[in-house]
Amino acid sequence: MKKIVANDIIVLDDITLDVKELKRDEEEGTVYIEFDVTSEDYHNLSEHLYKEEFLVRLPGNNNEEFQARIINYSTSLDNLYEEDQVGEYRITLKEEK
Repeated sequence: MKKIVANDIIVLDDITLDVKELKRDEEEGTVYIEFDVTSEDYHNLSEHLYKEEFLVRLPGNNNEEFQARIINYSTSLDNLYEEDQVGEYRITLKEEK
């Protein structure tokens, strides 16, 4: 798996995420990301992620852009609806060819 260190953001459609970790495997066509989500952002972000398919942009990786679908998703907390919580999301996206 190829790790991209230049990227600290990823864009899913029109939502920009500050990521803590981003790994891009071009052979498998996958992108793995970890990022924090606050209680304030939880509802809008979760609603957007339910779409499951996105235009993915990697600005620091030669402005790479492709369609992808969520194939794996987990979170460290299940109470982000409560005020002042921060959870970590882990998502794997698969490029749609």
